[in-house]
Amino acid sequence: MNKPMIAAAPAAVQPRERDEAANRPDKNWKPYPCLLTRRELQDLIAEQLG
Repeated sequence: MNKPMIAAAPAAVQPRERDEAANRPDKNWKPYPCLLTRRELQDLIAEQLG
């Protein structure tokens, strides 16, 4: 059972300028709260699901 070697092509990355930092997500990132109560969220989900 000989399997041919398949070279994985690296993704093409555009070079950055010297003063341009890599865009990485912050470790402590959290989404903004939606300010809806649990009951309001449950009603919205129930309405969408039918």
